[in-house]
Amino acid sequence: MNNSQFSILNSQLDYAALSALDKSCVGSDGWSPEDFRSEAEKHGGIVLAAYDGESLAGLIAGFTAADTGEILTVATAPQYRRQGAAKALLTEFLRLVPNDVETIALEVRQSNAAAIGLYKSFGFEKAGVRKRFYRDPVEDADIMVLNCRG
Repeated sequence: MNNSQFSILNSQLDYAALSALDKSCVGSDGWSPEDFRSEAEKHGGIVLAAYDGESLAGLIAGFTAADTGEILTVATAPQYRRQGAAKALLTEFLRLVPNDVETIALEVRQSNAAAIGLYKSFGFEKAGVRKRFYRDPVEDADIMVLNCRG
């Protein structure tokens, strides 16, 4: 269910376009097309893209395994930031998580106040810090966890 301007797709994805967006947002640590394809094809993998018409607005990728899950990458094109693309993607990602999953974790740059605010609005809480997690530029990451049993 999607009540925003964005269409959320989880099939027939353009992995090269996802990679280009991820690298433009994250830098050299961004995912390759093969990274996205591999995640989408593996059991429990979830890869979603948000489109505004024909324009790729954002992406999210992660997985679930047994009773846990992880969001591995989220990127929003600069012209679509603060317009609901990441919220629509996160909503759909969580909708696709199996009922037996107890927690979903993610890492986020400590300087990314907008993303941290979005994650908190979904119930994610800071659970720790990964020192020097990001390389381009070097920065610590907050580990955030959502208790799906709520």
